[in-house]
Amino acid sequence: MEKTYMDDIDRTIFPYVEYPGYPFRYPTHLPLVIEKKQADLLRRVSAALYAIFAKAVRRFQSQSDEFFDEMEIPKKMRRYLHEGNAMKDLPSWLSRFDYVMDQSGRIQMVEINADTPCAEIEAYYANGVAARYFFKEDPNEGEWDRLRSWMKDIFLRCTGGKSREELLAHPVLFSCFDDYVEDLGTTRFLMQAMQDAIDPSMRDTIVFESFYHLAVMEDGSLALPDGRTVSFLYRMHPMEILIEETADQDASSLGELLMDGYKAGKFHMMNPPESLIMQSKGFQALIYALMEKSPSFFTEKEKEIIRTYLPESYFQRDFKLGDMPEDSLWIRKPIWGREGRGIEIINGRGEKIYRKKIDSDDYVVARDSDSNLVQRCVPQQKIITKTDVGIMEGYVTLSCFMLGDTPSALYARFSDERIAGNEAYWIPVLY
Repeated sequence: MEKTYMDDIDRTIFPYVEYPGYPFRYPTHLPLVIEKKQADLLRRVSAALYAIFAKAVRRFQSQSDEFFDEMEIPKKMRRYLHEGNAMKDLPSWLSRFDYVMDQSGRIQMVEINADTPCAEIEAYYANGVAARYFFKEDPNEGEWDRLRSWMKDIFLRCTGGKSREELLAHPVLFSCFDDYVEDLGTTRFLMQAMQDAIDPSMRDTIVFESFYHLAVMEDGSLALPDGRTVSFLYRMHPMEILIEETADQDASSLGELLMDGYKAGKFHMMNPPESLIMQSKGFQALIYALMEKSPSFFTEKEKEIIRTYLPESYFQRDFKLGDMPEDSLWIRKPIWGREGRGIEIINGRGEKIYRKKIDSDDYVVARDSDSNLVQRCVPQQKIITKTDVGIMEGYVTLSCFMLGDTPSALYARFSDERIAGNEAYWIPVLY
């Protein structure tokens, strides 16, 4: 096998280069080379969209259950979505905006991963490995230090000046289901970022434990196998799934008990529960509904950003086929879809043009959806790259991570499918 930059990647940091269950390696052989002005635009637009989204979240939190119903926010979750949090009440502390490029190269934001974003290893570590190999500039140069600084800020704000002894008794916990290699790698990577950034004498107050081994106590505290209760939880587990977790013995709601503990101040949580509001696919329809029904809510500048970078989006009930040109194309997405699950492309008559194929829905952890977001389909630009399979033609999804409300590292996926899913490759982004 020919030498590539993948040979230089440390598998202890990036353990899923050879992805379990796939016959080919996860990264592409060749990078995506962009111009610096495109990277600057991605970051600038992401910062503007985050501010718009955070503003809409605050409005949403003050609304009646009708809005919660539209966005299929689980009824069990609703009473936990009105609390403040330690990080300036930011609705998501670590998120990722995903963009597609239209046929003229313009970016369109199609999704925000606000709850449990992944691909930090690719963006903050492996992109630099590729840059050094290809003798190119890394658009993420310096972003690892910014991630560490942000994780330190989270640690300091959430531990509130507690002593080492107090934190050893009630540690900072990073957790996921440890039999899923990508979640495990990502969780440990973020834990390492926090540990590296804080005083060395405090690093052993930050621990990892699998969700399989945790216990929810009667008062809502979260306990480690040794009986210690935690003061902070980083969870790589979707909030809309977590709230439905039940006890094996009596089917009682562990999710609600855990959230009661959070609401009572037993521990901090990253991301906070209100990240679920932005995670719902219906949130993008809410943005357009607010712009139409409450025209004074957004400023003219905010409306310009929305119209330019967010494709026209509707709740399913508001999408009127008779009002749409017959040859127009729309993407229909389940409100809680993940990894492309259940996504279809339809025309203005409602006829199905394309449906995303997934080998098995069993491999996609997602909540079932009752409704859909309908969003204008963006005809995408194609590129050609090389993978273990050979030369491939396909589409790129460009992403920008957000550290709170600050834009950070860039990331990209490549897929020969019109809708990227869990078959997509990671493609390094370089100048």
